[in-house]
Amino acid sequence: MALSTAVSLQGHSMGKALRGRLEILTMLAAWGLLAWPVSMVAQYYDDPGLGSRPVAAHPQDYKPLGIRAGSFMLHPGVQLAGEYTDNVFYTQDDEQSDMVLHIRPYISAQSTWNRHSLNVSLAADVARYQDFGFRDYEDYFFGINGQIDVKNRSYFTYALDYMDLHEDLNSRISEQGLEPTRYSLSGGSLGYDHTFNRLSLGLKYTYESMDFDNAIGFDGDVIDNDDRDRSGNTWLARAGYQFQTDKQLYVSYSYYDVDFDRRLDRNSFARSGDGYTASAGLNFAITGKLNGELYGSYHDRSYDDPALPGLSGWAAGASLQWKPTYLTSVYGNISSSVEETTNRYSSGILQRIYSVRVDHELLRFLQLNAFASYRDGDHQLLEGAPASARDHDKVYRYGLGANWFINRHMYLNASYGHEKLKTNVAADGYQVNRVWLVLGLEY
Repeated sequence: MALSTAVSLQGHSMGKALRGRLEILTMLAAWGLLAWPVSMVAQYYDDPGLGSRPVAAHPQDYKPLGIRAGSFMLHPGVQLAGEYTDNVFYTQDDEQSDMVLHIRPYISAQSTWNRHSLNVSLAADVARYQDFGFRDYEDYFFGINGQIDVKNRSYFTYALDYMDLHEDLNSRISEQGLEPTRYSLSGGSLGYDHTFNRLSLGLKYTYESMDFDNAIGFDGDVIDNDDRDRSGNTWLARAGYQFQTDKQLYVSYSYYDVDFDRRLDRNSFARSGDGYTASAGLNFAITGKLNGELYGSYHDRSYDDPALPGLSGWAAGASLQWKPTYLTSVYGNISSSVEETTNRYSSGILQRIYSVRVDHELLRFLQLNAFASYRDGDHQLLEGAPASARDHDKVYRYGLGANWFINRHMYLNASYGHEKLKTNVAADGYQVNRVWLVLGLEY
């Protein structure tokens, strides 16, 4: 009973990305095959790349066994990573390179109860630049989720999250400063699912909040980010009908409101408002080789300020996993969301993401992988916006990597990634290449 990734929460869905950048595997909500969308931070987490997520799955002979603590299994670990980037500031000209050292400790705990479940994760990413120390950052992640079984085929789901993150200079949704812009992301959700024979029904409520710190601009002036602080509520209903053993049709509807802490932003616009996403799709599994979902969705977002044009549109999408052989896995995803912005000429951004990743087990201890993604951001421009206003951003990414599993507790990763931005804004595009070396330790 997968929840469509297109049912985004207007750029405000709480991500379960506690292992997205840090090798902590994305925590699954109890809605089924797919993780909850992470559109609130989708512009940063849509495809973290092989250097940030070097291992898709450990081979069976090399899976960490964990530590039993009562009725929980603990998995502590750490990544020690070196990153080389040839364009620290994401500029079109005068590119500057640097080395970045990362320390990424984490621990996860999963219950082993016969009924109910509880999962807890803690993680951090501490990064230090060799030459440009003012770009140093520390990101922190904390998450709890689980399930309360009521009776057969009936259960509650719950989640709480807190993340203290940074924006990098490749973000174009708001002005960036000399040091990384810090922000916190927090919230929680409560859902209920019940299945009546072939019919399944589900309800979920989600609350989320974003709080941005001010930053110092490259000109030395303070960038006031208080007008980006916001919170949101989302109510979602879903119904599915399993017409075959391995196939289910579903429809879903989510309504959300967005409440900015400041009534007017830096450009004197009232950006609070509400919206909805309606979706219909098919979940399926075919001969154990191909499973996933196909869907269509419609997004609509309106704003309190009549000067801000509403944003709406159709989108088609998919989330697929294909195993052409026992040694090869292919993951594909197409999703869409509406993102917030404080751009003076834009009310919002309709974003679409297309990505694919391939993992191949060349030897029992050697895993090869590759990925490619494309992100398209269409800005809803205000009436009378100049020709030079940001209208669209297109981000292309691809990369290659290899994982060598030394034993159950240690692996090495080497990878290369490329990212390119094409935009209508003059001299604002960039290209960046990254090389990663990662030593992973996990018990």
